[in-house]
Amino acid sequence: MNDLPRVSYLGPEATFTHEAAILRFGEGAALTPVQSIDAVFDDVEGRRSRWGVVPIENAIEGTVNITLDRLLGSSLLVEGEIRLPIDIHLLTNAGSIEQVERILSHPHAVAQCRRWLRANASGVKIEEVLSTSLAAKMAAEDPKLGALGSRLAADHYGLKIMEEKLDSEIINVTRFFVIGTEKPERAAQSKTSLLFGLKNESGALYKALAPIAERELNMTKIESRPSRKVAWEYVFYMEIDGFAEDEAITKGISELRNLVDFVRVLGSYPVLQRVREAE
Repeated sequence: MNDLPRVSYLGPEATFTHEAAILRFGEGAALTPVQSIDAVFDDVEGRRSRWGVVPIENAIEGTVNITLDRLLGSSLLVEGEIRLPIDIHLLTNAGSIEQVERILSHPHAVAQCRRWLRANASGVKIEEVLSTSLAAKMAAEDPKLGALGSRLAADHYGLKIMEEKLDSEIINVTRFFVIGTEKPERAAQSKTSLLFGLKNESGALYKALAPIAERELNMTKIESRPSRKVAWEYVFYMEIDGFAEDEAITKGISELRNLVDFVRVLGSYPVLQRVREAE
């Protein structure tokens, strides 16, 4: 175990980020939970870990801004993307829902299960905690508690799944980034992420997007974030399907550099996707 490259991930154990890390690196990897996204970046930047796994976007809740903001100021590269379907279950050691006095979970999980909770647990007190894993740990210590969490959390803490798939959204998928220092090789399904800053002139964004549109590149995401250098100054984060060394992407980025203040390619990386499993 000690000879394996260390992988830091946003903990604690049995969270969805832990599950994503297992999917990418396997259960036998040197997976190390840390307390925050900042700590994951710090571990990889400080070479204490070879890789880090952090959430970047949920299909319902949107972008994880902390991750994006750290990428803005870091020299690390995105080495991979993991897409994980999120299935939230009711975990407990109570004998029935009537015996559950409180249901605990992370605020996002509570929000995504609100419809089921109103219909089936209207008399139960709902409490928000720091993570789905912490909720499961607390439920394992008290049979009067329930937790909204994953099958991994149920297995890890010895809980029963009383009700399956409480989140009503079939598109509930979270994307995670694998961050590191190396450039990955081309994969069957690759994506390229980059940052750029606009010149302060009329039509700057329109001009910047032209090299992408003219080459019919599939831009799957674009988002602005504060530059953190000058008030009301923004940088743009963009994702494009394909590998950075593809001719069309290479030429598109080259032309983009002539139209904006700066361009930084964050990574060109393989996409790993878990198909939703039958529960």
